[in-house]
Order: sequence, then structure tokens, then C-alpha cells
Amino acid sequence: MAHFIYPNANLYDVEPVGGEQSSNDFVANADVTNEARLTDVSTATAAGFPAQFDAVRFDLSATGNAIDAIALNANATDTDNVQFYSSSADASGVFGSFISGSEFSSTFSVGWNVKTDLSSSNRYVFMRNGGGGDNVLNIFTEVILGKKVDLTNVTLSGNEGKNFGNDVVSSYGGVEFSNLRHEGKRFYNFNLDHVNETYKASLEAMRDAVRGSHYKLLYYDGSTYHYVRMSNNSLQFKEVAFGVYDTSISLVEQLS
Repeated sequence: MAHFIYPNANLYDVEPVGGEQSSNDFVANADVTNEARLTDVSTATAAGFPAQFDAVRFDLSATGNAIDAIALNANATDTDNVQFYSSSADASGVFGSFISGSEFSSTFSVGWNVKTDLSSSNRYVFMRNGGGGDNVLNIFTEVILGKKVDLTNVTLSGNEGKNFGNDVVSSYGGVEFSNLRHEGKRFYNFNLDHVNETYKASLEAMRDAVRGSHYKLLYYDGSTYHYVRMSNNSLQFKEVAFGVYDTSISLVEQLS
């Protein structure tokens, strides 16, 4: 089923902290490299977990920290394991609270690796190199800790396609030349009709979490996850009957 995975509204407010699991505690140190790249809203550069039990701490703030989905973007395949834990504390005893269903085990594929139907509402989330393979993880370019929203219970209509970054100029003789600035980017435009109050609230939470076009999110079309940016005029609602709304979503694929 088509759906969205969007980041928790607080994910980008505090940079992640690298460290390791020591006994049952999180100890901040310099073992993990480029940990800030995990939440820089770009898939260009990977963080590094050089050894088993290296970990990164994410601070989702004291309120509004619930998540039910985790997505990891990988730039290569790997056979190591990753687990996620959560705690209301930032250091002591944090690894005693495993987020059920959050373990990514054995094989990572290139692109987005996603876990849903999770449950966590603690302030701190910890991503740990669980070992396996060669115990070295240098493949993760972005982490999304957030929510899943299905595209369901609405009348869907719209269009999709691809725009190429071409600049076409003409010479004085009328000969045309084209410069390809970037590869094509897919776009998706949806009209969502007859949205009820409950679903409207879910869509508004997604819109507000990504702050319109500011942050990126994932769109799953039924077979593939796409890293996209939503337009600022998306998810503006028109009430067409009491408690019933029409709205639209415009998405553009992101190349990084």
C-alpha cells in the first residue's frame, strides 16, 4: 500500500552524538565518524561505525517524541546488524529498552531500508552497531526517525512524470544547444478528496513536521521508496461538507 514515512518534528533540532555502548550505558566519544551526516537531510555522505557496539544518540526532545517508523539510507550493501533502543535518559541504562521490531539484520540493500509498526515515545533514541559481518558499518547516509501515514480512505487522482534539468539555448543561426544540469527528477501530484477529520489531522501532522518544503520525506508507491520534497502549497484543506475536506499533495524526487 502506498504510504509516507516522515521525520519526527524534533529530529533535526539537535545534532546526533556519537559514542559506544559500555556495559549498559551510552558513552559519548569519537569512535563514530560523521554522525552529523545522519540527519543532514542529504544522502551524499555516510557516517562510520568502525566497531561493534559503536552507537549514536538522537535527541527528540522531552515532548512530541513518539515514532512508529525508522528508515536507513545505505550507499552500499552490508551484512552487519543494527538495533535501535530508547530511553528517557541520555546515558545511564539506555540499552535496556530495545525498540521491538527495530533490528535491521543480516543484509542491507542500497537505498532505503525501512521498519514500521514500531512504538517508542522516549526522548532519546540510540542506533547501535550490533555486529555480524565484519563489524564495520560505513554505509549509512541518512536516518529518519518518524511516522508512517498511509494513503487510504480517500479518492485519489493526480499525475506523475519526470522533469529533466535541461537548459536549451539558441545560437544566432537558430541552432539549439542543450545543457543537462542534472538527471531527471520524478514528480507526483495527488488530489485527495473526501478526507475526514481524523485523516486530515494525520496529514497536517506530516505537513507540519517537515515544515512544508523545508525537510524531505519518503513516498512509497507500492514497490519503491522515493526521497521527496513536498511543495509549500501542499495539504491546504477546503471543507466541502461538514467535517469533509479536499486537498492536494505535490512531491518532487530528490537526487541526494
